[in-house]
Amino acid sequence: MANEKVYAKGIRCFPKHEKQPSFVLGAMVITIAELNDWVKQNEQYLTDYNGQKQLKFQILQGDKGINLVVDTYKKQEAF
Repeated sequence: MANEKVYAKGIRCFPKHEKQPSFVLGAMVITIAELNDWVKQNEQYLTDYNGQKQLKFQILQGDKGINLVVDTYKKQEAF
């Protein structure tokens, strides 16, 4: 069964405008308070790196342009 995509609230991606140069891929807006609230309710998606909490994303191309999906991959321990 494929994992469902997890989208963090407070992050919105938009496709580039047709008049923007080719090096522009799109735009992103982060609403800090909304993202903070979402993170507090979804701490299971946080990872640790050098003692700091992180939220990893995958950048995907979709029907409506670029979007960010929470990277939910967990490395499996070898037995």
